[in-house]
Amino acid sequence: MRIAGMVSRGVVLLLVMGVAPALAQSDRDELPSLRVLSFNILQGGGDAAGVGFANRDFGGSRHDELAAVIRLSQADLVGVQEDDSSARLLAALGDGWKRRGSIYSRHELTPLHDSKWMTICRVRLPSKATIVIANCHWRPSGYGPFLVQDHLRKHGLPDDLAKFEQQILASSDKTRGDRGYRQTLEAIRPLLAAKETVVLTGDFNEPSHLDWTARAAKDGMDRWVKNATGVPLRFPLRWTGSRLLADAGLQDAYRTAFPDEVRHPGHTWTPPYAENTPGRRPYGDQVLDRIDMIYFAGPRLRVRSAAVIGESRDAADIVYDGRWPSDHRAVLAVFDIVP
Repeated sequence: MRIAGMVSRGVVLLLVMGVAPALAQSDRDELPSLRVLSFNILQGGGDAAGVGFANRDFGGSRHDELAAVIRLSQADLVGVQEDDSSARLLAALGDGWKRRGSIYSRHELTPLHDSKWMTICRVRLPSKATIVIANCHWRPSGYGPFLVQDHLRKHGLPDDLAKFEQQILASSDKTRGDRGYRQTLEAIRPLLAAKETVVLTGDFNEPSHLDWTARAAKDGMDRWVKNATGVPLRFPLRWTGSRLLADAGLQDAYRTAFPDEVRHPGHTWTPPYAENTPGRRPYGDQVLDRIDMIYFAGPRLRVRSAAVIGESRDAADIVYDGRWPSDHRAVLAVFDIVP
């Protein structure tokens, strides 16, 4: 809970994108903005000693640190994954914040849908215009990159990359259930069909096809932290979930701001931890990946910038000075609101 003075050194990489050619730079600078954060806070911010985040290491609670990360981001809207029913995070954020389900906001919220794994709200902006924000958390089982690791350990380099892709995608499929593609798409599609302005935050527990490209397979980093197989973990894989969201009309805010997936991998999973951390595989056996995303759709939003928020300058665009309070980094998108 020790927070005072711990968020003074935030480094923000701001990239103003030319995604709206009709708007001059001076016009974009004058547009109102909306700052959206997606953040998996790990077990509701409670005592997660079983995976290396004991309350005693955070002065008794992680909620103050989690709130400090959110304040550092200067977010207006936050989609929180692994939230719980308590008001502890809301209390730590302080005055001016509202909550509906797993969505926290500085603006008025009207709930449209709230279930254990997905919350959808209408947000009334200061201009009185409204947008819709949805927050989801896809299931972690069948995590594709771990399946790729298993194949490399047992069989080495795949002989048939097309067949290998089919096998990995089939084994990691998240179509069914209340934590998968179908539930999210069934909730989002009517909003898109109605021409609503929509933002979708989430821990998708699956990489993006925009990251695992042929170019990244050729020029990108080995995603395996300490790979002993001799075969780099970098393959072109068209991950199903991100393709389905793109096909529905949603754009990836981070990849819009940083289209070069080799120079800007944007990893949100997972910050380093001690090798003897309970409940976790050795860090050297981890896969570095971007599984926390912010998607958007609608003509009223233009990406101004995006950033990963985390524990070090090597891993993040915005650095939090305190002990990092989650096993995920957070991702921020800043939008211009176009009339």
